[in-house]
Amino acid sequence: MTKRRLIVMLYAFFIAGALVHTLRLLPLIMILFTPVMIVTVAVAAFALTYQISAKSVAAGAAVLVLTFLCETSGVNLGFPFGDYAYTNLLGPKVLDVPLVLPFAWLGVLVPSWIASGLFLKYKNVVVASVVVTVSDAVLEFAADTLDLWHWKGGLPTELNYISWFVISYFSLSLLKKYAIEKESNPLVAHLLVCQLLYFFLTDVGMRFVLPQS
Repeated sequence: MTKRRLIVMLYAFFIAGALVHTLRLLPLIMILFTPVMIVTVAVAAFALTYQISAKSVAAGAAVLVLTFLCETSGVNLGFPFGDYAYTNLLGPKVLDVPLVLPFAWLGVLVPSWIASGLFLKYKNVVVASVVVTVSDAVLEFAADTLDLWHWKGGLPTELNYISWFVISYFSLSLLKKYAIEKESNPLVAHLLVCQLLYFFLTDVGMRFVLPQS
């Protein structure tokens, strides 16, 4: 199977998932789909981007731990993101944080790093951190629609986006310094676009096209 055909199939799969959400079909399956998708994308993006060595895996694990600690502080202390809470739809939680959340970070961080080079032609930690932060803006609205997490007051504050940029910068810097990168695979960059399409189309579909009465 050629890379182009695989990329087309990926887009079709994620768009189909958004359509199923919009039509509110297979609700029990779709509840499982999102967390499974998050972990699968993160693992695939990491494996396609970095050599599977002790050094690379340790760097990836460090990012998972860092983002989990940030999320734990955010949920329980209101810093560094603001006042929000997760529902139970993302699966098991520890300290009120779903265990899949660090993978959600990794699954956006790594594709954003590759996308900054492929689409923006400037593979840089600052640029990639901006891409991650913009991606979060899309995820926030979809998460509310999908009942994954909710913000006090309805919307995240500026603090959330500042924190996303800072945490992304440190995480990407860590991966750049310690993880051993392979030749860039364009499939990884498209994983970012597929995720954003999935969440954006789901949000628009459920919120505006076929809103629940």
